[in-house]
Amino acid sequence: MAGRFDWRRAAVVFLAVALTYAAGAALSWQTFGAGPGPAFFPPAGVTVAAMLLTRRSSWPVIVAAVVVAEVAVDLTHGATGWSAAGFALANSVEPIVGATVTVALCGGSPDLRLRGDLVRFVGGACVAGPFVGGLIGASAGVLAAGQVWWPGFLLHWWAGDAVGALVVGAPILLWPRQKDVLRSRRRETVSVLALTAALSVVAFWFDTPPALLLLPVLAWAAFRLDVIGAALSGAVLAFVANYMTAAGRGTFAGLSMSPMSRLSVTQAFIAVLVLVAMLIAQEAAGRLAAIRQREREQRERARLETLARIAELLGAALTPEHIGDVIAGQVLSDAGAQGLALGLVDDHRQHLQWMRIAGYPAEVIAQSKSDLALDEHSAACQAVRTNAPLVFRSPAEYRRSYPNTVNWLAPSGATAVVNWPLMSGGTSFGVLHLMWARPQPLDSAQLAYVSAVATMIAQALVRSRVYADEHAKAVVLQSAVMPTIGAQIPGMDIAVCYEPADAVRGVGGDWYDVMPLPSGATFLGVGDVIGHGLPAVEDMAQLRSAARAMAVQGLRPARLLAELNGFTRYATNGRFATMTVTIFDPLTGSLAYASAGHPPALLRRSDGTVVELRAGHGPVLGPVRDATYTEDVLTIAPGDALVMYTDGLIERRGRDLDTGIARISEVISTWHGHTSVHVECRRLIESFAPAPRDDDVCVLAVRFVPKA
Repeated sequence: MAGRFDWRRAAVVFLAVALTYAAGAALSWQTFGAGPGPAFFPPAGVTVAAMLLTRRSSWPVIVAAVVVAEVAVDLTHGATGWSAAGFALANSVEPIVGATVTVALCGGSPDLRLRGDLVRFVGGACVAGPFVGGLIGASAGVLAAGQVWWPGFLLHWWAGDAVGALVVGAPILLWPRQKDVLRSRRRETVSVLALTAALSVVAFWFDTPPALLLLPVLAWAAFRLDVIGAALSGAVLAFVANYMTAAGRGTFAGLSMSPMSRLSVTQAFIAVLVLVAMLIAQEAAGRLAAIRQREREQRERARLETLARIAELLGAALTPEHIGDVIAGQVLSDAGAQGLALGLVDDHRQHLQWMRIAGYPAEVIAQSKSDLALDEHSAACQAVRTNAPLVFRSPAEYRRSYPNTVNWLAPSGATAVVNWPLMSGGTSFGVLHLMWARPQPLDSAQLAYVSAVATMIAQALVRSRVYADEHAKAVVLQSAVMPTIGAQIPGMDIAVCYEPADAVRGVGGDWYDVMPLPSGATFLGVGDVIGHGLPAVEDMAQLRSAARAMAVQGLRPARLLAELNGFTRYATNGRFATMTVTIFDPLTGSLAYASAGHPPALLRRSDGTVVELRAGHGPVLGPVRDATYTEDVLTIAPGDALVMYTDGLIERRGRDLDTGIARISEVISTWHGHTSVHVECRRLIESFAPAPRDDDVCVLAVRFVPKA
């Protein structure tokens, strides 16, 4: 029930904070004590991190845990009731102030991988919070001890809690974001932490300049284990340095000042080293990210060039054998794949027949079956049966799914495998199998490339059937206008309904597209080439492929349509086309759109209001030289729904388009969030464009939902 207090979760938070706080506080009293209170206080990091990782509604539970644990530990170590109460108050107010300031500065929980958030975290959790806590704690300590210098106690408290917040709080905050870094390098992590502890002992035991020994290992942690590695190494250093200094060892133990002041200087030294290490890690991670970004851009340029070459060569390929030659040559040489296989389903849909295998060792090819029963439990057959791509990023993934078909993995050296269905009329008629011998990220950009290659292969194979059999014309036309759409995209419930025109009219040039972009955004498009028949379909295929390539390059909707307009004038059969392009960015929740003479997309807000997207507009593609297009941007909220369609849905004899748009807007306003988007699309077509149809009908609908 909404609003009900979660007692179980509260109990877990209370116990976790109370136990870790009590353990840390007891350790501080017994190990790091100097003067009236501990010099290094790890629980300060536990409490502020707990508040930064939980909702404000959980903060009272955390405060209660702090009070109980603090009073229990203080009384156990001989503190009076009043001083224990004062220390409990100080240690309760301190994380509240630190977390509040940090959240206000960062706009939420800080991401310590970012330099700005690290600075804000230090300012809030390590400076403001401990200072306020020190004011209260020093006052309580002076009242309890009597013969204590208040400014010295304040500095002592502030330094110890600040370092505790830094070296304990930082790893806790980084753990959800960077735990995989440590898990992937377990042995190295253990080695770095052990070496940090050993060198810290050596540096303080033999009175060696600590920075001389410790900076190299902290740099190692920063470069190899990222920010969390630097923070954990800093925590190890803090524990050892404080213990050794409190025991009278090290450079700082010999300073001619009070024990409290010596430990405060130790905290300052630790803070500087840890912050330097974390900043080094951030800088290294930033430069590495920049290098990876450049490499991704280079790979994208190479992929686009490869796609252009493949498209050109496939355009001249008239037989399946020729298509196999083109793909084997281009994909193996330009895409870095080591193995390739192209399979087609037989006319009876009983078997998957391999028409081309390339790149595999001779022994693997010799052992391969020439065809597979379509109901066989194999990755290639399942991709065909389910009309969905199968992606394996490691041999272990493949073995878990298909343990009986792994005999080819070891001889071929496979480390990554993709099986992508070749689609025709919404049904798979073949599969593209790719194998890499080197580890591959198989990220959205790489899979978009494979999808584009598979789409072009499918279109080429379908075209080849026309030359082989004139009776395949209907299949060719239908398959060419049915692009492959992969799995659902997080945050977007996507449905597409396409119905061809009556057979007498022939298939038109309607098309749709949904494609994740390398930036994390999603490209959606709906278009219509004027006319019917194979020439219109071919123009559509070219426009769709060109639009995909431009979208992958990062072109905004208005610029994409302007470039596509020039392409249409010279690269099509003289036909005009209309198109609506949208790009949804889930990070900002923005939807950018532009239209080239196409019926306006409709945006249904979660409250039922339907908005016609007319602000981003321009002329149809083709007839106007150097045409310009305007673009508009809207903010999308969960529950909103976007509907894009072709004119076949709204165009009727004796009825203008605006009337048709108004009628479907009324229906869309009545949609319910619990009803499938696909069902709603089907109802639209059945209500407004029932068979027989004079024109193709295409509806692309997206309901924006919160990510799981």
